[in-house]
Amino acid sequence: MIGGIKAKCRVCGSFASSDQFKLHYQYRMMVCPSCYSGKTASDKEKKKVEENKKPAGWDEVDVYLSKVSHQKQQEKGNFRNLMGSSLLECTCTGCKYVFRYDPVRQTPHTCPYCDMEVPKGRR
Repeated sequence: MIGGIKAKCRVCGSFASSDQFKLHYQYRMMVCPSCYSGKTASDKEKKKVEENKKPAGWDEVDVYLSKVSHQKQQEKGNFRNLMGSSLLECTCTGCKYVFRYDPVRQTPHTCPYCDMEVPKGRR
């Protein structure tokens, strides 16, 4: 068969001849020759490394400051006033679920979705 039927690989999305596909033990599906040999996995790792690169001048102080600012935001929580109401709109720091918080009665004490405690800055 000279032309062959082309099929799309579910892992990388490229097209290859259907008779070249092989069963991969990790993916547990038929994959193209480049995925079977591991070329696409190494390409994905290279892209991740490039995305994680820090800008020029990034040092230990910047790492420390970013961690501290992230911790402060988690302690503070995300509260916004709801127009025409005494309730606040709270975004959970754990699961990002948005719910209403009553500052007068201080309810709910925990996130209704993940049961994480509401930050004490507002309680």
